[in-house]
Amino acid sequence: MLLCVLLAIGGNEDAKQGMQGERWGYRIILALSGITLILVFIYLVLTERNRAVQAEVNQRQQFINQSVQLGRVNDALVRVIAATAVNDKDDKLRDLLAQNGITINPKTGAPAPGLETGGSAAKGK
Repeated sequence: MLLCVLLAIGGNEDAKQGMQGERWGYRIILALSGITLILVFIYLVLTERNRAVQAEVNQRQQFINQSVQLGRVNDALVRVIAATAVNDKDDKLRDLLAQNGITINPKTGAPAPGLETGGSAAKGK
């Protein structure tokens, strides 16, 4: 306040330089606060994008987990159908399995070894 009075009266040069120094300090503080606000905004945007990506990753992981479980069910279902086809000598079931690429081992009633069913292929990936 005293500086303003001295400047108004036409005071010395030191008072004028002090006022200019205060202006530079004010401008630097203003610039730093603006940069801080910009950085906060960028942080918020990146945090929100990270949440969206994390939700997508969680959905994909859930799909993978469910695929493994369904693969096990598929293997068990194929084995039961193959055993039933052999035990009951059901040609329709044999044809159905053959249409889907599954050959039956007539001695055991199980699908032939080395043949990939839907579940085995899912486990291998």
